[in-house]
Amino acid sequence: SYTGQYGTAYLVDEVTNVRAGEAEKRNMTTGAHIVRDIVCMECNRYLGWTYVTAFTSDQKFKEGKFILERSLICDRSRNWD
Repeated sequence: SYTGQYGTAYLVDEVTNVRAGEAEKRNMTTGAHIVRDIVCMECNRYLGWTYVTAFTSDQKFKEGKFILERSLICDRSRNWD
């Protein structure tokens, strides 16, 4: 189970229809990481981030993966907004 800035979050291997921002170093509860925020390509809404670099060996499995914030995800085809 993962927690983002807005509560429950999911660590996933792949996402589509997102754009990544500039890489930046962030101190998180699991240590320092280089991350890039990701936004929806359609509505430009912030969705989470992708891990670029983890500085400790026990966090390396996150590199190249994405955190999606559950409360920020919407499925426009289902009109969940």
